[in-house]
Amino acid sequence: MSNVPMTLPELVISEQPHIHSHTTTWVELDDGRIFLASFQVYQYSEDRGLTWSPAQRMKDINGDDVGGSCTCLVKLSQNKSIGLVAQTKPSAEDLHWEGRQLLFWRSDDNGETWQLPTPISPPDFFCQCLQDVLLRTSSGRIILPVFGHLGQPNRWEDRIVWNSGKLIRNQFVNVSGHYNDPHFAYTFNYYSDDDGRTWHRNKDGELMILRDWSTDYSYVAEPTVTEVVPGRLLMFMRNGLGRLFQAWSNDDGETWTRPQPTVLAASTTPAQLRTLPNGHLLCIWNQASEQEVRQGYTLSRISSAISRDGGRVWEFFQNIDSQFETTRVEPGPIRAGRPEEIFFPAGQPAVERDPQHVTDTQVFRRAKYPSVLVMDDRVIVAYSCQGYLEDHPTESHLVHADDNVGLKILPLKWFYGGKEPADNPFLKAAYEPAKP
Repeated sequence: MSNVPMTLPELVISEQPHIHSHTTTWVELDDGRIFLASFQVYQYSEDRGLTWSPAQRMKDINGDDVGGSCTCLVKLSQNKSIGLVAQTKPSAEDLHWEGRQLLFWRSDDNGETWQLPTPISPPDFFCQCLQDVLLRTSSGRIILPVFGHLGQPNRWEDRIVWNSGKLIRNQFVNVSGHYNDPHFAYTFNYYSDDDGRTWHRNKDGELMILRDWSTDYSYVAEPTVTEVVPGRLLMFMRNGLGRLFQAWSNDDGETWTRPQPTVLAASTTPAQLRTLPNGHLLCIWNQASEQEVRQGYTLSRISSAISRDGGRVWEFFQNIDSQFETTRVEPGPIRAGRPEEIFFPAGQPAVERDPQHVTDTQVFRRAKYPSVLVMDDRVIVAYSCQGYLEDHPTESHLVHADDNVGLKILPLKWFYGGKEPADNPFLKAAYEPAKP
């Protein structure tokens, strides 16, 4: 059985191209339809994701566009009410982060019309979220995990940017990002107890990785959060240390533990974390080893894993999209890593590279930024994917064999290796107290 390009392809309910980018977000409506939003457009599905209505633009009651980047949807307390978070910018010509703001819109008719937006973050404060990460907890509180950054303004013309690339069939291709971010990033969360009308920050400040008191701090960004049991939340964060990091809240998102490493090997990419209907946890992320990162394969595997004990032990590693056979990667040392095959602009000195990690390849595939909708019997995953699999027939450059967003509908049993979901009798939930 091959795990390339995915594990157990025979169980897939549907695999289809997807017109949107990796800002996809969705919510299941009271009438059973799925409402999908991306940037400033929306679609409906009346058959649980198999087909979609034509895309239409979202407008508020003044006729202005609704949405932007970093789009997130959430179900609100009233029937037919949904909320949407997105980041806006002052103008279409603005290429920088200054002036961008997180806003919240509300619809009381399943997304047909929208009220005027409510600000979440201040207009002069950089704040961003990963797409599709709004969470409504069992208390009714809405949690929005976000990240900010410290440092000089992120103006492209003011800094020298190196490319992370790879020789594919002896031709250079850019393969990944986030390995030359100029800022120190930290995470925190906003929360609302009144269906998005007002927003508050968590009470204990910003989250960052502290590895050694007063000497060694590392960044975290693009957080995702889920509710493990009522009032107890788990957050996963992107970082550059070779693993996903996690933090816990025991008071519905008001305070958090310091970020600590998980056992999930990862490149500098985010995850999506969900709680399944049976209470098990689902993580979907770019799983990668230290060696794969150094060789430029930072986005070559989107994997999934299940935790049946509240986030302590992770099992049933599967590949949703992969260039490699391996479904589970043993995490390596907790240390910074980046691709070796990097290139600076002309006129800058070449860097030293480890030759064992600078390799040519005949095939290269990358997949990134999954969005995840959990339903009662299935999980829908959308993600960006791109492959360099063939040469142009007449010109000397590689062809993007697929450069789009893919959508896969998977039954719950796919995430358990093809077996019906069940509890593990050998594992007790990590959040239960020890018993003699």
